[in-house]
Amino acid sequence: MKNRVTNAGLGNRTPFLSAAASLKLRAEVDQQIDKQIDEWYQSVPAAAHLEGKNVNSEYYKRHLIETAWRIRLLRVSESKALGEIAKRSPEAAQIWANYEREEMLHDELFITDLAQAGVSREQFLATEPYLSTKLLTGFFSYLLDHEGPLGVVAYSYLVEYVNVKLEPRKLTALKESVGEKNIAGQINHSHTDINDDHPGEVWAALRFLIKDDNDVQATKKYLQEHQTILALYFKELYEATLAKSEKKAA
Repeated sequence: MKNRVTNAGLGNRTPFLSAAASLKLRAEVDQQIDKQIDEWYQSVPAAAHLEGKNVNSEYYKRHLIETAWRIRLLRVSESKALGEIAKRSPEAAQIWANYEREEMLHDELFITDLAQAGVSREQFLATEPYLSTKLLTGFFSYLLDHEGPLGVVAYSYLVEYVNVKLEPRKLTALKESVGEKNIAGQINHSHTDINDDHPGEVWAALRFLIKDDNDVQATKKYLQEHQTILALYFKELYEATLAKSEKKAA
């Protein structure tokens, strides 16, 4: 009788992508994300606001609130993703577990900076997340239920790549506009991403999860879909803060 045990990550564990093929695909993905970044600055309202000299305090505080909420909400589905990843690749599961261990409590770093900006923990907890954040959380649940964990891990690669590429520039600007002592949490978060090479860590997990050419194409599609949902958030943020200030000034 054939062994009925499946989904235990015990099949062919040789990565579909060789080391050279993995480097090639990662370069293609990075090029795609770079193009998406350019499109982001052109199409998202006030996309570079936090990189400027005159930062709107309400925009800044609400962005910290939403960032902390996204970490809190997504870590639930990202933890659920570990079980699905383990069914497909123990190697990817080990990498993902370590990555989540390093990121799991980073909401507290942003809450610390919120306190410096005059927003208490109680005020943070009383603020309901934007619809776009709920939609992103729901998309993760959909992916795990119906498509698998690949899209969830692809999201983290997108975020980590963009953070390492752009966050230092934003933090340099915020040191001038907000004050270095007031952004210690964000600085610590960025240091973890850069010094622990979170983009490389997440890519290593992705390599083990990509099983065929269909997964290659799906990964690229996921990056586009995640950017669309993230753009919805920044549109909500702009309309709730900067747009109101602009109307009052008009």
